[in-house]
Amino acid sequence: MSFSFLKRLFGAEPQEGGALPPIVEDASPEAPAVADAVVPDQPANFAGLQNFVRYMACSLVDHPDQVTLTTATKNDLTIIQIHCVKKDIGKLIGKSGKTITALRTLVSSAASRARQRVTVDVMDE
Repeated sequence: MSFSFLKRLFGAEPQEGGALPPIVEDASPEAPAVADAVVPDQPANFAGLQNFVRYMACSLVDHPDQVTLTTATKNDLTIIQIHCVKKDIGKLIGKSGKTITALRTLVSSAASRARQRVTVDVMDE
């Protein structure tokens, strides 16, 4: 499922078998929500980037119900901030920072296709 999500995020064409599967959203009321503070001039795929970051963060941590995202904008750089429990910060960062570096690389690459600058930061509550 994650490969099809990445294909859709990076703009891959659907295979001859049909369209890529839709993104499955958790309908439970306690599911972490993406902040509604999206900058109006952001392209439509920015919501997809936020959903990707939320999906990856919730997959890595022990307490996915405690994960929330906010966005901040400085000049032409948009920062997606991941807020989580202090115990889960190490899981998001990974050994020697490799996990967060990989996530930043994926988000930055996808955003550069729309000529945007986006990065990811991990914050504690």
